[in-house]
Amino acid sequence: MKVMDSFRIVWRNLWRMKLRTALTSVGVMIGTAAIVAMMALSLGLKENAVKSLENFGNLTEMDVEPMYYDQEKGEMIPDDQRKRLNMEAVQELKKIPGIAAVMPVKRLNEQAKLKVGRREGYVELVGVDVNESAAYRKNDVEKGTYLTGSPQEVVVAFDVPRAMRDVEKEKREARRRNADNGRQSGMSAMPPDMGGGGESAAFNIVDKAATLILTREYRIDDEPKFEKKELRVRVVGQLQKSENFRYSTAVYVPLGVVKELNDWVNRGRSDEGSEGSSRRTREQATKDTFEFDQMTVKVESREQVESVVKALKEKGYEVWSPARELETINQFFFVIQMVLGGIAAISLLVATIGIVNTMIMSILERTKEIGIMKVIGATVFNIRWLFLMESGFIGLIGGLAGLGMAWGAVELVNYFGASGGIMDSLNMGYGGGPEGEQSKLAVIPAWLALFAIGFSFIIGLLAGIFPAIRASRLSALQAIRSE
Repeated sequence: MKVMDSFRIVWRNLWRMKLRTALTSVGVMIGTAAIVAMMALSLGLKENAVKSLENFGNLTEMDVEPMYYDQEKGEMIPDDQRKRLNMEAVQELKKIPGIAAVMPVKRLNEQAKLKVGRREGYVELVGVDVNESAAYRKNDVEKGTYLTGSPQEVVVAFDVPRAMRDVEKEKREARRRNADNGRQSGMSAMPPDMGGGGESAAFNIVDKAATLILTREYRIDDEPKFEKKELRVRVVGQLQKSENFRYSTAVYVPLGVVKELNDWVNRGRSDEGSEGSSRRTREQATKDTFEFDQMTVKVESREQVESVVKALKEKGYEVWSPARELETINQFFFVIQMVLGGIAAISLLVATIGIVNTMIMSILERTKEIGIMKVIGATVFNIRWLFLMESGFIGLIGGLAGLGMAWGAVELVNYFGASGGIMDSLNMGYGGGPEGEQSKLAVIPAWLALFAIGFSFIIGLLAGIFPAIRASRLSALQAIRSE
């Protein structure tokens, strides 16, 4: 029997008992619609939870530090076994699958002052590996450009211009206020740093010459002495506003600049009078080995975050990122999906029993037809194939109808969720996705739609196995004689 001939026979039989086929497909339709709708709601809530988590930081970027406490053993990790954030660690992290870049960070041990024209403010000097960070930090630049590697270039954080003040102007205003307060004793003086706030917010320092001023302390005959160092630089860029307040007043420079400045500051601390203090023991030289303060890891995609976090912990590193909560979120919603899917699967089980009943009734009604097909040469495989295809197509028809029903239910849920303010009450979405699209309570991804169609077809096939075997075992002569 040709394949096209078998499909024509299957279609003719289904159309001949179209009412029974439709009623049997309704069970599959309801089961499929229930499963898809439940899964879509769970996936939508999970997606919104992840988007909410992204508001606290980029999930594909995480700060890596040495692990100090082993949770599995329940004990502190000895200092000699603890990971060191050096170049060897950088190479080790680069070998982990899923990590696109490793960006080491070294901060200046002293606070620096940035001066642009008459404005100045205290900043945190942060050294970065330009080659590693350039590809990913370029997208974070709001004004100007990113670092090219020149030691005379700096990039400032969003809040740096707003933290800079015109000190001379504030002193003049303070003196004027004090003079006014002398005449009007009842009025209180404003704090000096309250002046000029509006102008600071609009102050633009990009593409302007600036000076980094550092101060170190050293002692001569137990008397503290101070030495200043000025570094002429140019502000080439300003980063976008970030929720990471840890670096709100950071000034980014090439890694080598911070290393040199730290050496200069540490020399002032170590040279405290005697000539013998300049001699270093082997233990002191080991302690002075250059190490980074922190490493920022860039993951290739959000889907690989969990595996990367797991690999980092296995190697002895601690991860500080909102991505740490992804595993908990995924586990929670996996349980939700299993529960909701299991409840909806009960209706599919009922639908499967309905398909079995329909096919057995079809055998009883077509016993003589089966006998005639066997007499004219139809094999056991041909008979089984026909009945399996009939039950499979019943499942497929129900699956397609159920998918359409689920899509309509999801659209209604999203409509009432948006118009009724359910998203706002759940504190999810936060204005939609990265491109401003409206967040949804339920989503049907392409894989879920294909899974629903394929699963309903397979359910139909499984339901038709017993009737197909029973039909193929009928005796040809007895089938022809039956009434």
